[in-house]
Amino acid sequence: MVTMAGEVVDEIVAVAVWLRASDVHFDPVADHLAIRFRIHGKLIDADAVSHLTRTIPRQVVGRLKVLAKLSLAEQRRPQDGQVRLETPHGAVDVRVATMPTVRGERVVARLLPVDTQWRTVASLGLEPAHLHEVRKTAAKGGMILVSGRVGAGKSTTLHAILAERSQAGDSVLTIEDPVERKIDAYSQVEVDDRVGLTFAQGLRTALRQDPDVIMVGEIRDEATAQIAVRAGLLGHLMLSTIHADSVEQVVLRLLELGIDASLLASALQLVIWQTLLPVMCEQCRGYGCGACIGVGLVGRRAVFSLLRADGVVDVIEAVRGKKIRSYSLRSAQSQWRGERRLSVYGVLGTSEQDGGIAVAEQGEMDRTGYGVSPGRSE
Repeated sequence: MVTMAGEVVDEIVAVAVWLRASDVHFDPVADHLAIRFRIHGKLIDADAVSHLTRTIPRQVVGRLKVLAKLSLAEQRRPQDGQVRLETPHGAVDVRVATMPTVRGERVVARLLPVDTQWRTVASLGLEPAHLHEVRKTAAKGGMILVSGRVGAGKSTTLHAILAERSQAGDSVLTIEDPVERKIDAYSQVEVDDRVGLTFAQGLRTALRQDPDVIMVGEIRDEATAQIAVRAGLLGHLMLSTIHADSVEQVVLRLLELGIDASLLASALQLVIWQTLLPVMCEQCRGYGCGACIGVGLVGRRAVFSLLRADGVVDVIEAVRGKKIRSYSLRSAQSQWRGERRLSVYGVLGTSEQDGGIAVAEQGEMDRTGYGVSPGRSE
């Protein structure tokens, strides 16, 4: 049974890599597992895009847990692990996360091809003015925050900045949860709540390690936010991510976490917000065909929005002047009432895993306020 389960896992991962899926979902249904792939942000049944059957035996969960060095006996608590697998389409790092449900353990495997390289800032495809802004801010220090929804490529942007600062000779220290890829050029610390190594504790200790650049994977709470602002004020280049739906909401979110407005205005030098928009297949216009493997999409393109230090001050002043009375994004947007926008908008397109870049000119603002224009692949 172990051999059969192992062969099933190998085949599923191989197909997922070939399809350029970012995740594989193993959902418990009745006495079996339903398999779905996340391709270009869209969740699709395995049998719709491959020769695989839609359901497989539950023993596959056990095999995944063994590979990721997770406890087979523990089925009541979530677990996380990682394993590197070889496939006919290249090696891939697989991050395995389990979750107990009323029907059994649910597993999601995040895939990261080993041959995927972290980008430089220049390769992100930013407009020249935006590229200059990011590099200038990174060189002088202070806090840079990258925001966006889950899977929007925030880590790619952070590591692009880190790569350039490391090449410039800076001492780089990162605190991540988890460390998705080990990089020789800088020191990486993995968060471990079981021993009290949280983002806040790691960041507090990092300040005593004399780094030039500190990256914290995510600002989740007031403690981490307070220490991150302090690091930015001390002259370090402080990089992190925070969940928000716009560059303005990043500022509002930090104020909501209790950060002093005057300290925030001094520390926060740049906010980058990004999202990924689907690119429809031109041959079938999204209906699905052989060219797009029935998905209807051929990739996703990224939309970037930048908020500079002077824009941060403007948002803070708007809050103080009660032009924005709520930390809610929808409320803030409705309360802005047509006053000058604070963001500098730029658009680019990216292929998710093979590193292809699609460049686009700055587009007109749509109703959400973000520049949107079609990209072209290179």
